Amino acid sequence: MQDRFAFTAKPWGNAAVVCRATEDYPGPVVDQEFGIFETWTQAHSFARRLNEGLELDPLEERQIITSSFLCSSDLLRAADFPEAAGYQPRGAGTGNSLRVSFLLAEMDLALTFCRLAHSKPNRQTDRLLRNARSTLFDAIYCAAHFDLADRDLQEIIARIKRVQEELQQNVSNFGRIDVRIRRMKAGCP
Repeated sequence: MQDRFAFTAKPWGNAAVVCRATEDYPGPVVDQEFGIFETWTQAHSFARRLNEGLELDPLEERQIITSSFLCSSDLLRAADFPEAAGYQPRGAGTGNSLRVSFLLAEMDLALTFCRLAHSKPNRQTDRLLRNARSTLFDAIYCAAHFDLADRDLQEIIARIKRVQEELQQNVSNFGRIDVRIRRMKAGCP
């Protein structure tokens, strides 16, 4: 049986586009062949005519489009909350490439925060270091509780060590940083 699909309109900046929704698949996806419409109403009207050409009644149309939106929602929820979507902790052998990539990028950002706090202390220093510590705890939790490929685990552990070193360096310099921040708040150079 061929997948059922329907058309719908979605806002696109200050304009609108026609999208194709396939039943039980994440979407709807912008259908570029129809171009951009000045208003959502124009795009919606065009999508309705397309659905009439497919001989879809409004109930079927809504069911297909809703199904597509729900699949997208499930996919996004699985990315945000993998445990709730059936993601298994250590030992399950599931793939983590998206989670690992995100965590490594987050740890690179934590390193940048630490370096900024060390090189240019200002009123945001405490917040930068707090964010870096939070990322460090997330990485430690991930390394301890999730089934990761050896290569990914080694990369995460290496970054954990680097973030810890940067944080320790900032803690040892914290006295000097704190004095500089107090001076800045008082308007002294």
